[in-house]
Amino acid sequence: MKNIQLFIILLMLSAAIGASAQTKFEKVKSLKDIKATVKVLNEKQTVIVPDTEPTQRYVATELPEELRKDGLHLSIDGDVGAIPPNVRMIGVPFHITCIKVTSAEKKKYKLSKKKWCMR
Repeated sequence: MKNIQLFIILLMLSAAIGASAQTKFEKVKSLKDIKATVKVLNEKQTVIVPDTEPTQRYVATELPEELRKDGLHLSIDGDVGAIPPNVRMIGVPFHITCIKVTSAEKKKYKLSKKKWCMR
């Protein structure tokens, strides 16, 4: 019984240390007015694919839920981040600063507005 309790305590401690060791967003470069398309991979994973680089994928956790529509064309500004060491990701981390859509996309996807800015 004590071995189980010790194991659980060690497991919780290692999880806490692992969570605190996560690296912060490390900016690599800034991008402005990048034309891109939203791709929904599954109900929890959405990526942004630049139209000029179809093999590149950006992962932006702050993408508003309203914009998580497969095929939505948008224009984004933001900062590209470095992938943390020993981490596998579906795309490159991306911190969005501004998103714009055309009037046609706003109407097609029934969006509330044409521009979102995050600071």
